[in-house]
Amino acid sequence: MTVALTLAVLVLLVSVFSKFGNALIDAERARIASQVSALAAVYGGESEARKIAQANDATLCSFHEPTTPHPYFAVCVDVDGTQRISHAVDTWTNPVPTLEP
Repeated sequence: MTVALTLAVLVLLVSVFSKFGNALIDAERARIASQVSALAAVYGGESEARKIAQANDATLCSFHEPTTPHPYFAVCVDVDGTQRISHAVDTWTNPVPTLEP
């Protein structure tokens, strides 16, 4: 009886820890995929961001190009139901201040 109860508790604990571990892994995969997709968006736009997300077994939830109040690319990526948002800025396109008009 004690052995069966101990085994049942161990199986339950392994199941809970497995689900928790998978959720942590999915969250980290989504974070990394969103960061890489945001960087790809700087140089290739939405099509590159989508391609990079798909290469990382993720889907692109949303994509926003830079606007006046928000001068950055915003990319949302979904990995098995876990969504993460990342931002990237294209600093090469910012004008360089000079002394001449």
